[in-house]
Amino acid sequence: MEPVRRIKFKTNFLSKEIPDEKEIEELKNWCNQFHKNNLTSEFQGASVGNLSTRVEDYFIITASVLKSKENLKNDSFVRVINYDVYNNIFFVEGMLEPSSESIMHYLIYNTRDDVNAIFHGHHDSIMKNTEKLKLPITKNEVPPGTMELANEVLDVLGNNNFVLIRNCGFISLGSTMKEAGQLALNILKKSQK
Repeated sequence: MEPVRRIKFKTNFLSKEIPDEKEIEELKNWCNQFHKNNLTSEFQGASVGNLSTRVEDYFIITASVLKSKENLKNDSFVRVINYDVYNNIFFVEGMLEPSSESIMHYLIYNTRDDVNAIFHGHHDSIMKNTEKLKLPITKNEVPPGTMELANEVLDVLGNNNFVLIRNCGFISLGSTMKEAGQLALNILKKSQK
């Protein structure tokens, strides 16, 4: 089955250079952890969810429509150098389109200086236990990969590091990848009790 294309922005490739920052090894490790814990399962031919980390004045994010988040190579990541909000164009380096949720990642990084990692995943157990977990959740269900979804998240984000996106999973934030990843795993564990 061909993956469903969800990208709702234009991409300007500044170069086809494959990212090789030292942070990518840790990002790969967290992609493996999310895959192993079924936080980035397959849906309509592609792995859902996306993981990113800030590096200086840009961020690295998983590419769009990856079949799996397990055992990724460097060419499965994209450097997001900038975003033209008014014309809806991402300026990137890499071989593939950046994740369809790049708008959300970009706006969170620009809103929260303390955040250096954003992990977006999906798990039924977390979504079904929203009230028990007492987690903030977006007010409206809106299409994924859109400015509307990013704004819904920003509306409830505040200083929260874990937010549920109505019928679209969760985001887990941290000042480090370990912090964002461990938070997601801890909430998954609580949701299964």
